[in-house]
Amino acid sequence: MPICYNKTGEIMEGLGNNAKIKKMTLIALLVSSSLVLSYVDMFISRLAFPFLPATKIGLANIIVVYAIYSLNFKEAAFIAIMKSLMSLLLGNVIGFLISINASILSFFGMYGGYKAFKKIASPVSISVIGGFLHITGQLIVVQLIYRLGYVLLFYSAIAIFISLITSILIGFITLRFLSYTKNKNS
Repeated sequence: MPICYNKTGEIMEGLGNNAKIKKMTLIALLVSSSLVLSYVDMFISRLAFPFLPATKIGLANIIVVYAIYSLNFKEAAFIAIMKSLMSLLLGNVIGFLISINASILSFFGMYGGYKAFKKIASPVSISVIGGFLHITGQLIVVQLIYRLGYVLLFYSAIAIFISLITSILIGFITLRFLSYTKNKNS
């Protein structure tokens, strides 16, 4: 096994642990996958929902739900926050504020739902919780920033309905992804 040194020339401990390296690699792959899915989602959603500005399918949430089922709290939260940074890179500060607040609310709801109902909850139900909380968080932040009133109420009904459908889809995709990776690791 090669010896690794830090900047001061001292031998670094713990790099020989393959489990740590595998975990770091998995997290890096999941973060990068969520960023790619967010980017692709931006284009697909513009085609699918041209009448609803800023509405997204939420493809990157496949990764977040997968992380909730596969990783510990800190690792899954890290992935959820990094996913939100994509909105800052591809959008603007207001979009980021809307996204980060909704993502945090959604993550805590999904993680709490997963922990509380671990034995009976599926990725579909966890995804629906996350989708509902995400759109609700976004709508609250938008209302606080723009004060749209009844216009936002009408938009909310459509957005929540679409969120329900896309969350179910995301949940089923995550379920397949979890089953695929479980079979590969067995």
